[in-house]
Amino acid sequence: MPVASRTPSQKNLEPLFRMASTGDLDGLVKAYLEQEDLCRRDARGNNILHYAAMNDQRAMARGIVAITVSEKLWTLKNKEGRTPIEVATPRIKKDLMLISRTHLKFADLHTALNNQLVEERMNNPDENYKVLLSFDGGGIKAILEAAILKAIEDELDEPLTNRIHWLAGTSCGGIISVCLGSGLSIEQCRRIFLSARYQTFCGNTHMFPKHNSRGIEDVLRQALGSKTTMGDLKAQKVLVTAAKIKSAPPQLVLFRSYAPRVTAREYEKYGYMNPERILVWKAARATSAAPVFFESFHGLADGAIFCNNPCITMITDFFRLQKLERHKSIQNDDKIGCIITIGSGVEPLLPLGGIDINLSSSPFALGKDFLNIFGKGKNLITLFMYQCTSSHAVSVGQAREWAHSLGIPYFRFSPRLTRAYDLDSTATDGIFDFWFETEVYLKTQAHQDIVNLCRLLKTMPAAGIQEYKEVD
Repeated sequence: MPVASRTPSQKNLEPLFRMASTGDLDGLVKAYLEQEDLCRRDARGNNILHYAAMNDQRAMARGIVAITVSEKLWTLKNKEGRTPIEVATPRIKKDLMLISRTHLKFADLHTALNNQLVEERMNNPDENYKVLLSFDGGGIKAILEAAILKAIEDELDEPLTNRIHWLAGTSCGGIISVCLGSGLSIEQCRRIFLSARYQTFCGNTHMFPKHNSRGIEDVLRQALGSKTTMGDLKAQKVLVTAAKIKSAPPQLVLFRSYAPRVTAREYEKYGYMNPERILVWKAARATSAAPVFFESFHGLADGAIFCNNPCITMITDFFRLQKLERHKSIQNDDKIGCIITIGSGVEPLLPLGGIDINLSSSPFALGKDFLNIFGKGKNLITLFMYQCTSSHAVSVGQAREWAHSLGIPYFRFSPRLTRAYDLDSTATDGIFDFWFETEVYLKTQAHQDIVNLCRLLKTMPAAGIQEYKEVD
């Protein structure tokens, strides 16, 4: 009997179940954004995951699992006593088995030491502890980062920002930082990235940049307000990175919601801008001005040119602020209680054929030399682009070792992905793929780390409205 014949006639299905049966991915996104009940059942007790699983709609099944992961639809039985796993086609059954299992992470040296530091922190609470949270850049994979935040928040069982004191981000991570700092929820952030992807990555009439900047600017103004300043973000200290590219070498620029508690006239002396004069949407626009994808913004480009992973920058700025205030005899007893860093996924390594360019002095070898220059030059550009967006390995190792050497618990969350994704991809099936892989990671490899992190966060001081500077 064909798999599809197990389900009622398509004509008799209500739109939600017909959508799941036919693989209407954009219809699923629309239903999610319009907050439809995605968990309802038909007369036979089937949910939408039953329909996707029975009809071999793999991308649809992955999207349903990702969007409704907290409901665990794969465990729910219909009136025949069968779960979506039991009615699924082989390839979908394999996916659902992945999400339904729990695999404990092997406790390596770093994890064992981190667990020890967590216990020490929990046994010695301090009202001066501050929790630092940073976000990598990654374009459309900001949806992935929001999924990680949601998993942590669900385990914490309270708004995550209640326990976060510092937020830092680069590119899309910078947008997440200012969104959370502005009071938007994690769910609202995810909906913004998912709903605004076509408006943001809208294409262009020119070959370069790939996208007209008007789209992303409209999205940012709508989400963050056209008049909100960095100084209005009071609950957390928020830090966003950018690169000043009108000179070589480029210079790192930091947009902050805070400044030392000195007079406004002294800000520039110590390398700070007045937060009250920085519009939030403009800071977000500058940090996301990725070369090739968007034009620069008043001479500023994507902070990924310096630090796609801004964790070390955030730690440095924490101690820099403290040093400046103590130098001015201003009491600052803040201590780092915990560091959390969210990545946008680890993609497979891309093999390159080398970057050495060899030129012959013979005029008869010009054709061969041209092919060599073109091929190796392309590899060099690819290498540069990957280095700009690299946020794993070296940067993670450095931040972790510095944190552990200072006795600070350090948590890094970034799933290993099965393939690479373009930063400006709008394809719904691709988004569902990396979102699903992230949810599998969160329920398996990252699960115990999330549990330990939330145990620690519950002992940390609550975040609240803070006055960071004195007005002259």
